[in-house]
Amino acid sequence: MRYTHVVFDIDNTLINTTGAVLHGLQRALRDITGEHWDISRLLPVLGIPGLDAFERLGIHSPDQIFRIYPRWEQYEQEYQYTAYLYEGIVPLLDFLKKKGCSLGIITSKTMPQYTCSFLPFQISGYFQTVITADDTVRHKPDPEPMLEYMKRTDACPRQILYIGDSIYDMQCASRAGVDSCLALWGCHCPDDISSTHRFEDPAAIIRWLE
Repeated sequence: MRYTHVVFDIDNTLINTTGAVLHGLQRALRDITGEHWDISRLLPVLGIPGLDAFERLGIHSPDQIFRIYPRWEQYEQEYQYTAYLYEGIVPLLDFLKKKGCSLGIITSKTMPQYTCSFLPFQISGYFQTVITADDTVRHKPDPEPMLEYMKRTDACPRQILYIGDSIYDMQCASRAGVDSCLALWGCHCPDDISSTHRFEDPAAIIRWLE
């Protein structure tokens, strides 16, 4: 198999967290701003670090941001019951493991967020290397997270496939010289996203790699 390292994003790639992220943010915004934000207005925050999301939403007041952000984290955790592992993820991870691939994660989550929201799904044991937002100064779409992964694993760009659902994931991979795979099963706006590969579901990746 061409790729010896397969690296995954978490949100909406391994786990469907859309409801938890967006409803948590909607509730926090309503608490602090008094305004009801329609869920469709919040879609641009998916797949990027939490603090960067406020710029995308046009919220620039440091006071508002630092009042909203902790509530968002709190409410997102309260909505974690809505999150679920995508069908076909465990068979894909098992397949890659049997093929001898090293598996990794590059996520915009901080380490505390990773611990609280990802570890309960009990698949963390598949992954040898995890890069969170706490591990780099710059975040996706900057290549720094992928460069940090390569530094830790001694992997070359041609050995790596990065699977994610957002344009930030694809740009991070591309800027690091790494092939990308768009996870259409979790992607909200695939038409405007450039990637090396794209697949409808995890099972399609298995069929392709076989």
